[in-house]
Amino acid sequence: MLLPLALSSVLPLSVSAQTGSVVDQLRQQRAQARAAEVLAEIGEAVPWRDVEPVNLHMTLYLLWHDRAVARQQAILDSLAAEREQRRADSLAQIPVTLEIRRWDKTAADEQGGFLAQYREAFWSSITTPTALDTMETLELRARLNGLFGAPTRNAAAAEQEGYAGSEYVQFEYWLVVNDTIPLLVLDRDGPFGRGLLIAGDEPHRRVLPLVKRDLTERLLRARPTAYVDYYHARERSQWYRTGYDGADYFVRESRRPRGLSRRTRDDRWRIFR
Repeated sequence: MLLPLALSSVLPLSVSAQTGSVVDQLRQQRAQARAAEVLAEIGEAVPWRDVEPVNLHMTLYLLWHDRAVARQQAILDSLAAEREQRRADSLAQIPVTLEIRRWDKTAADEQGGFLAQYREAFWSSITTPTALDTMETLELRARLNGLFGAPTRNAAAAEQEGYAGSEYVQFEYWLVVNDTIPLLVLDRDGPFGRGLLIAGDEPHRRVLPLVKRDLTERLLRARPTAYVDYYHARERSQWYRTGYDGADYFVRESRRPRGLSRRTRDDRWRIFR
């Protein structure tokens, strides 16, 4: 055991009176050196204790005691963390279920209420693959139109005071599932992309794959309806007029829409974080 050795190095020695002061000084230096070694071993695991010249052997004992307590606490913390991990793993194995009763779309003039409730949401993209991911966005926009009506945001909705979104996003649908789960549905690359960018708030991340699956089934059953959008392709530096006329899908180069002003973005209506 190191402790007895450490203590013995600082216990009173049998020396002559004339050499006592020298021995005491050497003993104190040895105790201080050993205390420094102990503190180096302990590091920042326990609070610092000052070495007391009057009672060096007790200081060393307390340092070893602190180290032993710290080790025991580390073991207890490790066991508690292991139990918590086993509990989390057990919960993760429980099948996730969700009965989806209703979908609600936020209308263009209702954005303020949605933002008031979900402005601080941390949005998590839903990457679970479904049939939507390979479909052209042109067609998906027509099916969204048939299922939910006009988007929450697009070039047309942007002209409503204070509700301008990004001109580099063709459309945005702000949805709420079962009155509690917010969802954002956007295009990926205007009419040139495939699939949709779908995101939900982080607290509902376990059920978001089920939400996307339900949306997929609804869109596949939905009837495409006519629409017209404008989209500014950043990389192409070009505006496009795109849509569905009831028979054909189209994408045509266009000038900047006359009705779409160059209004400075108002961060009061910002939804993305």
